[in-house]
Amino acid sequence: MKQIYILLIALLMGLSANAEESGTCGPDLKWHLTDNGVLTISGNGEMYDYSYYYNNSAPWGRYDIKRIIIGDGVTTIGRDAFAGCSALTSVTIPNSVTTIGYEAFSGCSTLTSVTIPNSVTKIAVRTFYNCSALTSVTIGNSVTTIGGSAFEDCRALTSVTIPNSVTTIGEDAFDRCSSLTSVTIPNSVTKISRNAFSYCSALTSVTIPNSVTEIGGSAFAGCSSLTYVTIGNSVTTIGYGAFSGCYALTSVTIGNSVTTIGGRAFFYCYALTSVTIPNSVTTIGGSAFYHCRSLTSVTIPNSVTEIGDSAFYNCSSLTSVTIPNSVTTIGGSTFEYCSSLTSVTIPNSVTIIGEAAFRNCSSLTSVTIPNSVTGIGGGAFYDCRSLTSVTIPNSVTTIGEATFAGCRALTSVTIPNSVTKIGDYAFYNCSSLTSVTIPNSVTTIGGSAFDNCSALTSVTIGNSVTTIGWYAFSECTNLQKVNIGNSVEIIGTSAFENCTSITQISSEAVIPPICYPYVFDGINKSKCKLIVPKNSLDAYKQAYQWKDFLLIEGSTTGITNTVYNKAGLADVYTIDGTKRLSKASTDEINALPKGVYIVNGKKIIIK
Repeated sequence: MKQIYILLIALLMGLSANAEESGTCGPDLKWHLTDNGVLTISGNGEMYDYSYYYNNSAPWGRYDIKRIIIGDGVTTIGRDAFAGCSALTSVTIPNSVTTIGYEAFSGCSTLTSVTIPNSVTKIAVRTFYNCSALTSVTIGNSVTTIGGSAFEDCRALTSVTIPNSVTTIGEDAFDRCSSLTSVTIPNSVTKISRNAFSYCSALTSVTIPNSVTEIGGSAFAGCSSLTYVTIGNSVTTIGYGAFSGCYALTSVTIGNSVTTIGGRAFFYCYALTSVTIPNSVTTIGGSAFYHCRSLTSVTIPNSVTEIGDSAFYNCSSLTSVTIPNSVTTIGGSTFEYCSSLTSVTIPNSVTIIGEAAFRNCSSLTSVTIPNSVTGIGGGAFYDCRSLTSVTIPNSVTTIGEATFAGCRALTSVTIPNSVTKIGDYAFYNCSSLTSVTIPNSVTTIGGSAFDNCSALTSVTIGNSVTTIGWYAFSECTNLQKVNIGNSVEIIGTSAFENCTSITQISSEAVIPPICYPYVFDGINKSKCKLIVPKNSLDAYKQAYQWKDFLLIEGSTTGITNTVYNKAGLADVYTIDGTKRLSKASTDEINALPKGVYIVNGKKIIIK
């Protein structure tokens, strides 16, 4: 009865204290497991491949294996052969082994050291994945490839020497080896793959040899103790996020062969104070130096043609930057939140200034926009609160949404005749702006375009404007005189609301513009003078909201303070203010009967 009881206990616990197991693990290989957890593989030739995750585990997989001895005749270690052997502390791999299979030792969480012999030519994918107690590894001189995730999550690994035979370090090869303090990359390596050393948070320095031509995406991302890096002269590409999150990185030397600095290459490198970009670089990727808040200066070489979106976003210590003549586009948010930047010169090569390109550059006092620029993106200079003046060149056709919003020190702005649209919030809260002239080229003034421009005293709206947007001039509390051009058809909700100082409004439109609610709320309509075309006097006295003004006067022509543009189309009035032609060409005007006419506020005589 006692013997039966012992047998039952052995069956329930697996391998008993006195039991031994054995079997085959290859065409000519045998395995034997002793009662103290020592597994011996003997024979000659290849080991079978197994599948740890697909119900084809190695026959010894259900036992607690503490040590493995592989005989001299074994040539391969099969796939998943020892995966999940969580009690394994040591293994001996003989010189006869040439190949170690996929995930062969993955999850061996108590394995502390391993020597890979000179006979092995390749360390396969995930071979030692999550060997969390592995402190040291010796890689033989014949290994040419370290496979993807080969040592990923080996969190106790402190150092590794990669032999001169290795040419490729695979993706995630040493990812999250958080105790790795040093690594030597030999001259034989040509490629450091994506995430190869990412989140090696104890790594302090690295030298990338001249043999390497490509640093893969996120190769050293999250190496938060890395202070210095030298990139060899053969590297042509620094991949996306290659050094992102290297918080301690203070300086970097980029070799003369680099042509591309990838997006987020130095993303969140807080401590980076200086960087020299060589003349070989043509592209600085999006967010390349994003949030490098210790960077004080940067010189962009003449080879660069493209600066990506957010390339220097929140480089809050950056005081100066030189943009070369080779650059054609300044991307969206490129210098956003560069709060120490005081001045910038944009070269004649630039055609586009992207959205929010200089947003929140709160120390920027002046900017010169060259004639090459055709588009200024929305929010490009948003909240540049020290900017006092800006000249917009004749090449610009659109002032985008919130382009100069929050530029509280801006006292004057010249809007050229090329501009056809002023976007929503374009000059919102420009509280020092005293006057503005909107040229005849503009057809639309966007919503809140000049909202809360509290120092604005006068505004002239050109004759091509058809729509004045909602809240366009709301809260312009010092605005005294407004001249509305003859083409205005619609005035949006609250367009002049709370403009409490307005004493005179001149409207040149023969037909009273349609007013949405609250257009003139807050204006003293019993004291504010409204001047309209003489023949439209009755129409204004009956029109919604216009009729609320008590002092409505008819002018001789209904046209004031405008300039005749012979090259454009113009409305023509007779001397008593009656419209004769709408948007007439010069030839049409010259074909009129003899007499005196009013064209864009000027008397002309047709003989």
